[in-house]
Amino acid sequence: MKFTKTVLMVGAFLLSVNIYAQGGNTANADGTATASVIASLSLTNSTDLIFGEGIQGDSAKSLSPSADLETAEFFISGEPNRSYTVTLPADGTVIMTTGAGGTNETIAVDSFIHNSPESIPGSGIDGWRVGATRAALGASQVPGSYSTTFTVSIVY
Repeated sequence: MKFTKTVLMVGAFLLSVNIYAQGGNTANADGTATASVIASLSLTNSTDLIFGEGIQGDSAKSLSPSADLETAEFFISGEPNRSYTVTLPADGTVIMTTGAGGTNETIAVDSFIHNSPESIPGSGIDGWRVGATRAALGASQVPGSYSTTFTVSIVY
């Protein structure tokens, strides 16, 4: 009888060893998921770029964003102390027109420049200006009111 008990105990021990061996070695660890949400960028135009009057044959007129009140003014809001990039129109893409925009009814606007610090202040709001150069007016430039729109873009 003693012998049978010993064999059964050995058998039970071997059986339990086999169960652990089939399950393998397992280890677990927890990871952490995080995210940050920042304020979205907003850009609004509050004043237009105004070249004023010119006489046929006038030379080109440049408006500096740091000195001329006729420059366009934009207001930005976004994540405080965050840098951003300003994109202005490329030369040759902004043309003011009058009438049907035919011969002598267009004026190019080029050399766009801004005075943005390209960093949002701690308040989250800032204003800055955009200037540009109006092309020289031709001797046969058609009198009238010339206008167009242009796009300023910003991105973090």
